[in-house]
Amino acid sequence: MTLPNLPFWKEYPTRDSEWVRQYPTRHHSIKEEEVFGKQQMGIYVHIPFCNRLCFSCPYIKHQTDKTITRRYLDALKTEISNYAARPYVQDHEITLGYIGGGTPTALSSAELEELLGHLHSELNMSDDVELSIETTPIDITKKKAETLYNNGVKRISLGVQTFVQEELESIGRPSDPKMLENAIKICQEAGFTNINIDLMHGLNGQTMESWEYSLDKAIELGVTCVSFYTYMEFAQVSTKRRKLPPVPTTDVVDEMFMFAAKKLTENGFDGYFGDCFAKPGYQPRYGERSWSENIPIIPLGPTATGHLKDHWYFNEPSINKYIEVVNSGQLPISMGQYISKEEAIRRGMILGVKASKVDRKMFKHLYGVDFAEKFQSEIQDLESKGLVELTQNELKVTDPKGWYYLDNISKTFYSESFKRYPQHLGSDITEFQSSVAEWQPIEITTRP
Repeated sequence: MTLPNLPFWKEYPTRDSEWVRQYPTRHHSIKEEEVFGKQQMGIYVHIPFCNRLCFSCPYIKHQTDKTITRRYLDALKTEISNYAARPYVQDHEITLGYIGGGTPTALSSAELEELLGHLHSELNMSDDVELSIETTPIDITKKKAETLYNNGVKRISLGVQTFVQEELESIGRPSDPKMLENAIKICQEAGFTNINIDLMHGLNGQTMESWEYSLDKAIELGVTCVSFYTYMEFAQVSTKRRKLPPVPTTDVVDEMFMFAAKKLTENGFDGYFGDCFAKPGYQPRYGERSWSENIPIIPLGPTATGHLKDHWYFNEPSINKYIEVVNSGQLPISMGQYISKEEAIRRGMILGVKASKVDRKMFKHLYGVDFAEKFQSEIQDLESKGLVELTQNELKVTDPKGWYYLDNISKTFYSESFKRYPQHLGSDITEFQSSVAEWQPIEITTRP
């Protein structure tokens, strides 16, 4: 092949004398904002208090106590200010955030206003920042809803779980379904147009008919997002309880998943995260955009997890130790992992598919590789199972089968170093880790 004779490019043995001092080439028009504009960043704020402890929550939380609540809120504001003073954070603007728990609205209206005011005053919040917050029908009031909305919270998530009275009783919730409907109405009247409700399937005594009733009620009430989770109980808050009806079989619970996915999509909802559905335009930025666009997240509060400066890490889980460390002037970082370039690429796929699709152009812009080439064998295997579809523009999770197996899809992209290791959900595992010389992954034996 004859190469063109270019004055600025010579092939050996002809000597090239352009005197290379710039790279990359192929320059194009660029604006000041691209060079000096602030990059996106997000926040996760953990409020570890609940006025009522649930049987089915795995996260660390405490019964609301005003004495420790005050100490905690002061420490949380100190942690926020510590991050806000760092040049790396100042070079970014907050475009998305999530306030979870626990139950953030276990705080009073005045405390919520104080916290939100501090976030806005200390951090560079973008004009269109999307803040989401969790609450329960028990804890939300007209005053709290208005306080949240007037202080920049745009999305609210209600832990409804079920609209069936007997099922509410079985999980230890106040058993008036009308209260649940009123809670949604309170949020709507306060100005919220993006409202999520959590539902649970697999509850004691739940049937396909009662499950359909809860789904129909959610659609009827005009919420924009519905998330549903499989019911489980955790020892942290288990108590002696009266005899309850049996839970549905695994096959029925699986059928409930498929039924809900079909019903919600037929009623105009789009799937994401596998078990979450939103009306077009109402999918939350937190999670979807932070994962698909690799946006760094500041973790605030005990057990909060974050992703900053090539590290994934979580905060000290003990609330008292958290307060002590923060008040000493340090960040309460407890444990985590350095993210190498290779693991960053894998992380982009692992979390990217959780949003139901991965854009090829965006991925290559972020990580410099075409995932379709790098993970060709993994993607071909997933395609053969009917779990994903690869196009010229994106990798898309199939529905509803891919949604059902979404975590299986995600784990396909784990490196050998991290396969068969569990995630961290907020418990203190320091003692466990230190007691084991070398923690080995689980050995899997195929049954005959």
